[in-house]
Amino acid sequence: MKKVNFSKWMMWVTALYLILPLVLTFLYSFSSEWINVLPTGFTFKYYMQILPRQDFYMSLARTLLICVLTIVLAGILMLLAMYVVTVYHPKFDKYLQILCMIPYALQGIIIAISILTLYSGAKGLFGSRIIMLVGTYCIIILPYMYQGIRNALRAVSARELIEAAQILGCTRFYAFFRIIVPNILSGIIISSMLSMGIIFGDFVVVNVIAGSSYQTASMFLYKTMAQSGQATSVVIVVMFIITLILSTIAFKLRNKTH
Repeated sequence: MKKVNFSKWMMWVTALYLILPLVLTFLYSFSSEWINVLPTGFTFKYYMQILPRQDFYMSLARTLLICVLTIVLAGILMLLAMYVVTVYHPKFDKYLQILCMIPYALQGIIIAISILTLYSGAKGLFGSRIIMLVGTYCIIILPYMYQGIRNALRAVSARELIEAAQILGCTRFYAFFRIIVPNILSGIIISSMLSMGIIFGDFVVVNVIAGSSYQTASMFLYKTMAQSGQATSVVIVVMFIITLILSTIAFKLRNKTH
C-alpha cells in the first residue's frame, strides 16, 4: 500500500488557501456582475477606467518613493547601530533589542499621532509631512530590520570574521562594511521586503500624517472602494503585480549573493 505524503498534501493545501483569494480577486476585476456562484459576464471596462488615470500611477510612485527612502534610511541606521554593538559593545545588544521591539507594542496610529503632535508646528525640515512620514515608517519597520540583520550577523559569525580580518590588516570599519555586509545581504533584502509590504499596505499612518496632500496607493485604493468593487479589484491586482515584480527582483539579487 502506497504511503501518503501528508507534508506534501499540507503544502499544496496551504498554497491553495493562500492563492485562492488572489485568483478570485483577479476574476472579480474582470466580471461585469457577480451575485451568484459564478460571474455572469466578463469585461475590461474597469481596467480601462483605472489604468489610464495619471493619479493612479502618481500614487504608486509616491508609495515606492516612501518605501525606498524609509528602507534605505532605516537600513543604514540599523547597520551603523549593529556595527557599534557587534564590534565595540556586544553587551548592549540586549538593550538594542528591547528598543527595537517597542514598536511591536505600539499601534501605528499611536506613533503617527505622537509624531504629528510633536512636529506639526515645527519649521524647516522636520515640519515637512514627507519627513514625518518617513520617520514614522522607520520606527514601524524597526523590529523587522533589526531582527533580519541580527539573525544574518549571527549566521555568519560576524565577530569571528572581523577578528580574522584584523589579523590580516583590515580595520574594523572596513571589515564590517566590506566583508560582513556583503555576506549578510540576503538577510537585509528579506528584511527590506517585509518592510516594503508593511509600508505598501498601510493606510492609517499616511492618512493621519499626510492626509490628502500626499495620496499613496493605499489611499487611492480606499477612495476607489466607494466607487466600485470591480475597480477596487483592479487596483489590488496592479499593486500585487508590482510587489511581485519587486519581490522577484529582490530574490534574484539575493540568490546572486550566495
